[in-house]
Amino acid sequence: MSKVRLRLSGALMFAANLVGYLTGFLFTVFITRRLSEEEFGVWALIGSFIIYSLIPFNLVSSWISRDAARGKKIAGSAAALFALLAPISIIIYFLMAFGSAAAINYDPWTMALGVIILIPYIFLSLGKAIQSGYAPQNLGIARILFEISKVIIAFYLVVMMRSGLIGVFITMALAYLLQGTVLLYSSRPLFRKEVNKDLIFKWLKGTPINAVLVLSNVLTATDIVLMGLIIGKAVVAGYWQAAVVSSALVTSSSVLTLGLGPRLLSGGTQKDLDKAFSFSMLLIIPLFSGFLVLSKDILWILRPTYSGAWIAACLLALRGVVKSLGNFGAIALSGTDRFDQDEKISMRDYLASRIFLVNKINLTLTSLYIVSVAIYLFIAKNLVSDIIELITSVAAISLLFRIADAMIKLKLMKKLTELRINLKNTKDYIVASAIMAITIYILRMQIGKLSAKAIKATPPILMLIVVGALVYVGILYLMSRRFRDLLKDIYVFLGQYL
Repeated sequence: MSKVRLRLSGALMFAANLVGYLTGFLFTVFITRRLSEEEFGVWALIGSFIIYSLIPFNLVSSWISRDAARGKKIAGSAAALFALLAPISIIIYFLMAFGSAAAINYDPWTMALGVIILIPYIFLSLGKAIQSGYAPQNLGIARILFEISKVIIAFYLVVMMRSGLIGVFITMALAYLLQGTVLLYSSRPLFRKEVNKDLIFKWLKGTPINAVLVLSNVLTATDIVLMGLIIGKAVVAGYWQAAVVSSALVTSSSVLTLGLGPRLLSGGTQKDLDKAFSFSMLLIIPLFSGFLVLSKDILWILRPTYSGAWIAACLLALRGVVKSLGNFGAIALSGTDRFDQDEKISMRDYLASRIFLVNKINLTLTSLYIVSVAIYLFIAKNLVSDIIELITSVAAISLLFRIADAMIKLKLMKKLTELRINLKNTKDYIVASAIMAITIYILRMQIGKLSAKAIKATPPILMLIVVGALVYVGILYLMSRRFRDLLKDIYVFLGQYL
């Protein structure tokens, strides 16, 4: 049986994301201050190439997760399938790396060396596929270990040893290997020596359905590649990546819903959706509000020249908020779909499923987004010389398509399921967040211009973040009885382990 704890899985993943944002931000400061803008752009492009290379595994991962959520002993069969797909993944990476090196005029062998990140990521993908269905709270624990180890290794290799881009590659490879090992170790209860060929065939049979979703995800990572290849400069990708990294905590807030899908698959109700939505908004709204005030400063810490991208970063953060809302519609549609409970399923069953419907929506809108970005870049290539203007326009296009995506999914949720979004508690969160943002803004005006050195610029911004968090919690504690009850629940839960 799946070991899903709804708010715990969401809380752990948020804690992991918070740790991940802070350590990831520190890691990014290490590399942005040690790598040139071009090298940082190359690093961002390699991240997209790894996403392309994971296509074979992503085609089957969701089916593995769904069977793991039902408590089936599928780990051995999943490992066998991943071993068969690994060579295909590595070939895809080399094709992408060598093919793009000429377009941006960069050393192809340096880009090819990024494969050392891909190999441990394959093990990590296997662990994620199993644990996201079986015990999603373990993903948060493993993520925290990954983020902490990444910073420690990067400090030694990138900062102390000044090993440059190669040091970044080695850092990520070792950190991913640790994270994957933790998840696979936690998957031992689902291991069985025998390989179930019927299960493997079932997962492979579902790849045409997942192909739609996977292609959509790959296209999502293509915007940064288009910017580098069409404009012909890796530095454009560097500025875009800076905006993405700075807004990462807000844009990745959709992980707060991580436990909802498995819970609905195992018989969850409207009450579970209400819990997940309320908890998500409790954190998403203040995160976005605070980021609007501090976005320029956060980018300044990465590298002063990146601070001009603050509008693009805010648009990407808003896109993350909208994505979180749309995710509730997508999860409600897929989590209440029971078409794959039997071992043998026909292609007709897949094509008639809500999962396929959601995937079609993702692919259609993402394809239109990428086409729109490509058209804009081709037109702007000779008309717009300002990198900031380029990435801000792409961010605005991205936001418009994400709004359309969320509206469609929420409308389908209302039409095809009995689940509904309850906005009752968001009023308190909005008021408390507004007071917090105003407080942060007033205090920020007293600080003045930040130092160009990251080590001097960071402390006052961290202080503002801490003050903002305290103001938000204090105001909400006074306003919301539900929030006070949540704090009591957290206290009781922590008391079991202290």
